[in-house]
Amino acid sequence: MHTPKINFRAMTLEENTDIIKWAYFENNDSLNINKFVIEYFPKLKDITSDYSKEDIYSLIEKVVENDYYKYETKINDEVKRYNSIWEKYNDKYFIEISEYLKVEWPKEIDNIQASVGLIPIFPRHLDTFSFEISTNLTEENLIHNCAHETLHFIWFEKWKKLYPECTRREYDSPYTPWKYSEMVTDPILNSSKINNILNVKAYTYKSFYELMYKDESVMYRLKEIYNQNIPIEEKIVSGFDYIDLALNNEKTR
Repeated sequence: MHTPKINFRAMTLEENTDIIKWAYFENNDSLNINKFVIEYFPKLKDITSDYSKEDIYSLIEKVVENDYYKYETKINDEVKRYNSIWEKYNDKYFIEISEYLKVEWPKEIDNIQASVGLIPIFPRHLDTFSFEISTNLTEENLIHNCAHETLHFIWFEKWKKLYPECTRREYDSPYTPWKYSEMVTDPILNSSKINNILNVKAYTYKSFYELMYKDESVMYRLKEIYNQNIPIEEKIVSGFDYIDLALNNEKTR
């Protein structure tokens, strides 16, 4: 079976700066990205309402550049460490997730690029099969994040077959197919065969665990659907029908 390989590389200063610029202005209630950026780079707390967008960009460039060169050796060391850790899981996990979803990895995708830098959030890019990740991850967190991000890539390969009418834009926030793709990472990565490979507890965004529908936890019901002994296609369709209904009538605890 064809499987890709994650290759970790050091993010360039420009790439690192661009991500922080994007993240600072990103408005997503499910992720609260702006808050994470400010916590990661405390000097950005100095930004006030008097700052223009150009002023903010200038400060971000200065702050990121200072930290980037300060930790450049650390970034390169983490690239080596991450490659060594993930190599033990790569083929087993990619084979098992392919078998779980009953869909093959695209044959033209040999490498999944994971860029390592100074970032508080880990964006993934479906069109290029790539994602970004931070330094200082424990082995457990690295495994979880790599499995989580790469699951999205093969998940949408399956999704295209079941929902060919779904637009590419809906694969990203804030649309329901995106929310669903994030929520299913819990039941899929915690399924017995996949968990036996990764040996980590998988989770998704906190906000999804707070959703309630008809006095029932939405995530609890979704996991019940995925734990049923039915074909994966039925799990995906039944789960989406439920999530679509629940999100249109959602409540939080």
